Amino acid sequence: MIKVMSKVQLIGSKGLLDEVIKALHDLGIVHIESIPAAITLEESYIRRQPVEKEKALLKERLERILERLKGIYLLLPAKAEGVSYKEGFVIADVASDAFLDEAERLEKEVRGLHVERAELVEELSSIARYEKILKGISPLVAKLKGLNNFETIGITVDRTKEDIIPLLENEINKITEGRYQFFLKAIDEDLIGIVITYPRHYDTRVRMLISTEAISEIKLPPRYAEMTLFDALRNMAKRRDEIPLLVRGIDNKLKELAGVWQRRLEGLMGFLRNAIDELKALAYCGHTRFAFVIFGWIPKDNFSTLSRVIKEKFGDKVMLRELGIRKDEVDLIPVYIKNPEILRPFEVFLKILPPPKYGSVDPTPYLALFFPTFFGLILGDIGYGIILLLAGLYFKKRFQAKDYLASLASVLVISSLFAIVFGALFGEFFGDMGERLGLIHPIIFDRLKAMKVFLMLTIGIGAGHITLGLILATVNYIHRGKAREALAKLSMLIALMTIIAILAVLWGYLPKHLLTPGILVMLAAIVVLILFEGVIGPLEVLKTIGNILSYARIMAVGTASVVLALVANKLGGLTDNVILGILIAGIIHTINIFLGILSPTIQSIRLHYVEFFSKFYQPGGRRYEPFRKGSRQ
Repeated sequence: MIKVMSKVQLIGSKGLLDEVIKALHDLGIVHIESIPAAITLEESYIRRQPVEKEKALLKERLERILERLKGIYLLLPAKAEGVSYKEGFVIADVASDAFLDEAERLEKEVRGLHVERAELVEELSSIARYEKILKGISPLVAKLKGLNNFETIGITVDRTKEDIIPLLENEINKITEGRYQFFLKAIDEDLIGIVITYPRHYDTRVRMLISTEAISEIKLPPRYAEMTLFDALRNMAKRRDEIPLLVRGIDNKLKELAGVWQRRLEGLMGFLRNAIDELKALAYCGHTRFAFVIFGWIPKDNFSTLSRVIKEKFGDKVMLRELGIRKDEVDLIPVYIKNPEILRPFEVFLKILPPPKYGSVDPTPYLALFFPTFFGLILGDIGYGIILLLAGLYFKKRFQAKDYLASLASVLVISSLFAIVFGALFGEFFGDMGERLGLIHPIIFDRLKAMKVFLMLTIGIGAGHITLGLILATVNYIHRGKAREALAKLSMLIALMTIIAILAVLWGYLPKHLLTPGILVMLAAIVVLILFEGVIGPLEVLKTIGNILSYARIMAVGTASVVLALVANKLGGLTDNVILGILIAGIIHTINIFLGILSPTIQSIRLHYVEFFSKFYQPGGRRYEPFRKGSRQ
């Protein structure tokens, strides 16, 4: 539900401002608000509190330190979860030049290790590349060993360009006047190695030719540039064995640094974030010549707690009072949604939507009721439900530290229980396997044999769901004093109900003498709707009927799940081999289970977001963001 909020004001001596900000930060329940743009005459003496230059500079310095520490932290390898580092940090120490020097030394060491590691990894990759080429041409170079006053050059040519080789040899023949040797060697399926030897005084012209033709000359890395080919190969092989040991040594050093610094960095970063938040909060405060003023919002239930804390810490030196909320402020009141523990996991579906306006309807309780119901109606199988229940319990335990994933796991657990219940009502255990074994039988109806009944049930649920949405909208508008909007929704609701009643009469479910009154009431409701909404009103009624018919997808997707389960059992039973039959049936059932998670979830969410929420959900609210440690103000 959306909690009732109170607007509060704190007034005290300027000298206590820092202590009050710290107390509010520790308490973590006040949504601090900027000084209102439109203030009353009584408050006209209030001005926004300018942040002192010294504190502004301190905030900037702390932000720079925080960014530096975050950079170091990200460079350290992840450690296993452990106890958080606890130390009494002091701003003066953390902001000091000595601490900056220490952080700079640590950053330099960590970055240096990363650079060294990257260079070693690159060298290892380079060695692998050069070794292949050098080993390919080494037999050619061996033939030329001992030639004096001759230059030797190695190049590689891509096989897709091997037609250039005869042209290259012809040009070298011209340049050297026939005084050259030209050797070819296939290095692999993509490269051809070439070794050319010629008198040294032709070297400049030969190399210019090669660069002009855009052919890759084999240039050894700087470490091996002064070595002979054979020495380079020998040293590369040795270096190839050394590098992994060096990399492991660097990794061990980084792990040692992480062991010493990681938890401390986490503590420092948390301390800095909190200190920065408190300095930022100063900009939200107002002031007079001698006093400060803080405006904010707080859940009404917590007002007594705030009052007690302020009284205990500051006595009569700080005054707390609850202010009246002006009409123009209603849409600015932050929205705080808090539900009982069992409903809270379903709030996860509202995270992707803008928060509802203050004073409107929180859809969480209705989601908690209808989402599992739709899920169960679609899946409706005891066997599948048990498997999803076990999976949900596992994921809930596995991700209990991650709120988002833990909430999804809780939703899966609750929804799987509904699937088990509906499975018992439909008599389904891995399709018709339970009925084949004589374990269970349909209690209400067989979904395949009573498809018309199933269709009418889902459309009936849709009519009830949409009607509930219109009722919620009507009641909410009445509660908020918006009579015009309330009458429009009420007219739409009456028009919809009379249309359903007329259809029931035509189908023989209601007495025929109700037809004429029903038509008259429907026409009257549509006329009123046109007066309030214009021509769009009747179109909305037609759209609403379409919304109700959309609930037939529950029957369609649920029936498809039943059919796939039956196919699995029949295909498994057609084989003469029991093991093969179980394997085939198991594979198809596994596919159906995955679809049984995906399809019911998508369809249920769609029916809520598109059909149900469109009737009453009013987005556009501001989230309640209390000023507390670990939050961002």
